[in-house]
Amino acid sequence: MPQTAVNIDEHLLTERLLEGDPRARELAYDHFGPALFSLILQVVPDNEKAGEILLKVFVKVFQDMHAFRRSGDATFFGWLMRLTREMALQEATGIMGASDGMVFHDKNLLQRFANNLPEGKRDIFQLCYYKGLPKEAVARILGLQPEEVSAQLRETMIAFRKFLED
Repeated sequence: MPQTAVNIDEHLLTERLLEGDPRARELAYDHFGPALFSLILQVVPDNEKAGEILLKVFVKVFQDMHAFRRSGDATFFGWLMRLTREMALQEATGIMGASDGMVFHDKNLLQRFANNLPEGKRDIFQLCYYKGLPKEAVARILGLQPEEVSAQLRETMIAFRKFLED
């Protein structure tokens, strides 16, 4: 049986999540999980670790849905993307540090990495990861093709993993 796209009313979904509705939780996980998992894999290229991070994201979301209202994010999906990016980057530093027997306490690590990027890559990185803009929007802002933005982000994530290893 072919699958069809499901349109989600984010307002209704967030209201039901705030009420603790288990079906809403299941729907949110099934609907948004694949996109969030792909985002995590850009930062942590290990399926098992990415799955663990995804679960942590949803646990955090379900435990504190009121944070969405306080966040100022325009959409639930936008908030999920921002939260996922932040948690993946945080976990990546911890994963790399743990493998070396070290614990990272440097809150400026990501900023130091971004500051060392060439200007074009730094702009793309900051717009995607700090501002939470989708690649298509970043491409329009910078006058680039979306494929070019994607390629630059892939190179940046490879550089980020190397940066963490150093």
